[in-house]
Amino acid sequence: MENENLLNNQKEEVIRLNGVTKIYSSSFNQFKKKLSPSVTVNEITAVDNVDLVVEKGDIFGLLGANGSGKTTIIKMICSLIHPTNGEVFVFGKNSKTCAQEIHKELGAIVEAPTMIKDMTGLENLEYFAKLQGGIDSRRIRDIIELVGLKDRQNSKFSTYSLGMQQRLGIAQAIMHNPRLLVLDEPINGLDPDGIIKIRDLLLEINKEYGTTILISSHILSEMQALCSKVAIMSKGKILSVKTIEEVQDQTDNTIIACIVCDNAILGQEKIVAMDDSIETRVLGQKLYVRFKGDKLPSINKELILNGINIESVTVKKRTLEELYKELTRDE
Repeated sequence: MENENLLNNQKEEVIRLNGVTKIYSSSFNQFKKKLSPSVTVNEITAVDNVDLVVEKGDIFGLLGANGSGKTTIIKMICSLIHPTNGEVFVFGKNSKTCAQEIHKELGAIVEAPTMIKDMTGLENLEYFAKLQGGIDSRRIRDIIELVGLKDRQNSKFSTYSLGMQQRLGIAQAIMHNPRLLVLDEPINGLDPDGIIKIRDLLLEINKEYGTTILISSHILSEMQALCSKVAIMSKGKILSVKTIEEVQDQTDNTIIACIVCDNAILGQEKIVAMDDSIETRVLGQKLYVRFKGDKLPSINKELILNGINIESVTVKKRTLEELYKELTRDE
């Protein structure tokens, strides 16, 4: 019975990457390598031995700086390119051999929406609906309303703001009601109002239709506000995968205090002796301490009892940005 409950609680896998590596090299370099395998050629490892699972209903974020491998992973999931090594599965199907089957249940925007500038928003959606084999006109109207473009549906795409272009692109990607929506940097370059509209739209799509969403970004605060899970990437590797609850626990519940005192080194020794779960670092007269819970009064008391004069104490919560920097510091 216990094993049955465990199986029932397991979520369906929508995406799985097994040991995926993508190496780029020029065609000429590949030709040279075939002629002489011992020849050294210039190659770029864009994705390096990545394992990843995205489950049904997730809003899953790929978080990393430009060049960290996010777009390459997305292109492999969408069957636009194939891995050098390893396998990519979407809906349990190999992305290399089952691309057509996968695309029927996949919606995506990779790098930027592809629209016809001289057509209106509505005309663009009707055009792409025909390419997809025909989609009910009522469905198209409902999608335009969902993405908040009803009032501008008859305006040419060339007159749309960047945020409106992104929302029309999302409309095109979800017209056929896909099980999976993949978006590459959809909030890049948007103003705060545009970012909020995209965030609210994606949350509604996920809640209303149960659509699994994979999104890439380098904007940490938005990923924290939107995603249920995040994978932190650097130099083609996934350094950590965390649920948003784990992120919150490691940010909101973690306190960082900067204590300016007359003997920071002695203070560090006394705090570590008092509680070795408290992390400490000394920079000149500044003693940095990181801890969870309400430990600051005990820390201050320990310093004072050991004759250390405290000039000031500055307290802040750890942020996702600081967590990201810690994970990528050695990369």
